[in-house]
Amino acid sequence: MRFARVSGQVVVRDNGLELRVTLDTGRQIEMIRSAVVPRLGGSASSNDLNWQADQYTQETIGNELAEQGWEAIAEQPATERHPGMGVSGTYTVRNLGGAAW
Repeated sequence: MRFARVSGQVVVRDNGLELRVTLDTGRQIEMIRSAVVPRLGGSASSNDLNWQADQYTQETIGNELAEQGWEAIAEQPATERHPGMGVSGTYTVRNLGGAAW
């Protein structure tokens, strides 16, 4: 069994949000997703950039990382605020598979 941490951040751009999601294994930090994404809407929280970063990070865990055998087992919520930037919570993930690092 392997453990790692996943976190994401978004930065406001003219054409949307620049998203970066990383996986930190303790030995290396791997970029899992880097893309310009649209702002999510439909809730009172959607103007909060930390919320935006967190939603996209959860999506990445549920899609890209799940395909590699990773699953979230714990979350430490984001507490920092930065103008023009949002940060997700930090998710502890585990992988039961035998794939190499």
